[in-house]
Amino acid sequence: MIQENRDGPGVAAVEPVGRRERNRLARHRAYLNTALTLATEEGLEALTMQRLADLVDCAIGTVYTYFPSKGALVAEVQREAIERLTASYLLLRPRVDARVEDERSDHAAALTHVLAFVRFWIDAERTYPQERRLLQLLMSAAPTAGVPDEEAGRVLPAALRLLGLAAERIGHAAATGALGPADAMERTVTLAASLSGVLELGRLNRWDADLLDGQRLAIAFVDDLLTGWGADPGALAGAHIHIAALAKAGPLARALPDERGTS
Repeated sequence: MIQENRDGPGVAAVEPVGRRERNRLARHRAYLNTALTLATEEGLEALTMQRLADLVDCAIGTVYTYFPSKGALVAEVQREAIERLTASYLLLRPRVDARVEDERSDHAAALTHVLAFVRFWIDAERTYPQERRLLQLLMSAAPTAGVPDEEAGRVLPAALRLLGLAAERIGHAAATGALGPADAMERTVTLAASLSGVLELGRLNRWDADLLDGQRLAIAFVDDLLTGWGADPGALAGAHIHIAALAKAGPLARALPDERGTS
């Protein structure tokens, strides 16, 4: 509720959230966290309203007051996963800006931002394994286990925002001449889907740790892809130096302070 501020007319103040609303938001968060863990550890088929109610020790009717259907629950879990990843990526961008501030090569600076998103996506497997795994499950799950069409509106804006942030950097790289001209969003979708596929190979590395090193293969794949899109090898090498320095200074995919208790 908005009310007039004591500082003077025309200045709005937001009324503090009451205890009841804080408790409701906390329960909603707890249900989402439990649902996310269940979906990533046992699969989307295991994520049922009754199973969630059992895990959080509440009546199934209580779960329905937060999520009107399983489709709504799955959609909300996916949206939450994407938004956590987006928030973490936004923590990285100012660090990249500061790192390339004195970079003389516009191409190297632009490619550093593109590689930063790539390396963030790779490193998120360690910081946000549940969120990353959930997205992989949703991309490969049968339609009946995924998000129904009528619930897609809960997920699409979050997904487009994350992809849009990456597309901004890819588009800027093309504008500076660091990459050849092409549709930035199409390139982003191609990059994200291909990168996820290559990273999945890492799940097979127990049979050959060197050959099936998903992270190594992903980085090599992206270098080949960016070179094919017109990146100069020298500028790309400079971008890798910047990314290595950033990674040495701290995780590229940082945990959110309000979620993990650290930054």
